[in-house]
Amino acid sequence: MRYLPLPASDHTSNRQRLARDIGPDAIAIIDTADVLRRPGDFEYPFRPDSNFYHLTGIDEPEAVLLLVPGHPNKRMQEILFLRQTDELHALWSGQLLTQSQAAKRSGIKTVLWLSDLSGVVDRLLPKFRIIYLNADMSLESGPLGPSARRAHELARKLPLHELRSATDTLGSGRTIKTPGEISQIRHAIDITASGLEKAWSKLRLGTPEYALEAELTAEFTRCGATGPAFSAIVATGKNTTVIHFAPGETKISANDLVLFDVGAEYGYYGSDISRTVPANGRFTPRQRGVYDAVYRVQLAGIALHKPGATIMGIDEQMRQLFIGEIQALGLISKSAAEGKNAGQLLQEYYPHISHHLGLDVHDTGDARLPFEPGMIVTCELGLYLPKEGIGVRLEDDILITKTGHEVLSGNIPSAPDEIEHLMRSFAS
Repeated sequence: MRYLPLPASDHTSNRQRLARDIGPDAIAIIDTADVLRRPGDFEYPFRPDSNFYHLTGIDEPEAVLLLVPGHPNKRMQEILFLRQTDELHALWSGQLLTQSQAAKRSGIKTVLWLSDLSGVVDRLLPKFRIIYLNADMSLESGPLGPSARRAHELARKLPLHELRSATDTLGSGRTIKTPGEISQIRHAIDITASGLEKAWSKLRLGTPEYALEAELTAEFTRCGATGPAFSAIVATGKNTTVIHFAPGETKISANDLVLFDVGAEYGYYGSDISRTVPANGRFTPRQRGVYDAVYRVQLAGIALHKPGATIMGIDEQMRQLFIGEIQALGLISKSAAEGKNAGQLLQEYYPHISHHLGLDVHDTGDARLPFEPGMIVTCELGLYLPKEGIGVRLEDDILITKTGHEVLSGNIPSAPDEIEHLMRSFAS
């Protein structure tokens, strides 16, 4: 195992919260994610469903969690079902978790093999008419994961049972992070910092975007990441104005900006950091003006993070500041900046918003949800000028504390003078 797992007590607390929420008259059947296959007979690296991992700490495919809060036998109130290692799997892929290993990692005392699942569920269903599933019941189209497939099958077989989604309840429970979860995210951010430093050290004129991505993700692997938290965005020149640009073959030219929006994942907890650097070690005057505008507004936005604030409220205040900045940059007139359509004009240059961060990069938690201590969010903003080939994005990961906030990514250089000094040192 390349990461240090969370204590089993974290997962036990998460299950207890869900059990309280669904009550003694219901059961919950929580599936993990599918194994995704490439054309042919190879598989993509497996990544567990975030809700399932939140409840169990188990990262093996085909696993199922059954919660029965109202069962009179306490050992039957939590049951974990796992695939048993057979000779073929042992030969080709190695050993899966044993029942005792899974019990230790998850805190679940009753661990059975997957072959027992249907018999146990069939015995319980006549006694419990409400079934919670790890699926959005409103989804009627698109690819169906294990939980959605189970929901369709149960609806066909048991038309008198009530099927409910547990996703809102689970999502609510994931917004406030435990100390262990915060530690995982800190580790992911530290790995991201190492990856950025490695990529920046290799940045030279003529280097293609994909080569910088390779340096970044290789460093993630060297540092023990479970993978990238999302597909890296590494863009140079005019590509910096494309919000989710996938690294291509464009080579870095003199006076280019190079934008990085990247994040490592450690123990399945993500990070999300954006930085923009000058290819030759110095911003042009116009680039510096745009960068300074983004940097000033982001600093002001970060300062607003505290209990009771919201992503939406902070975004609205940053947008008000941005209107003055884009006027100063000559992008809109003074009369337009003071007009009622100023916000719509800004949308052309700044079209995105910050988000919660955790097991998913765009984690559970609404932009209008008031902050509480233990929440982790991003503070992300940018300005994009396609006609000038200038795109600047800055993004940091923020922990909400009792007294305000902590910038978890504060060790990654961001101030313009610091960025210029760093890039010149790498080039020398």
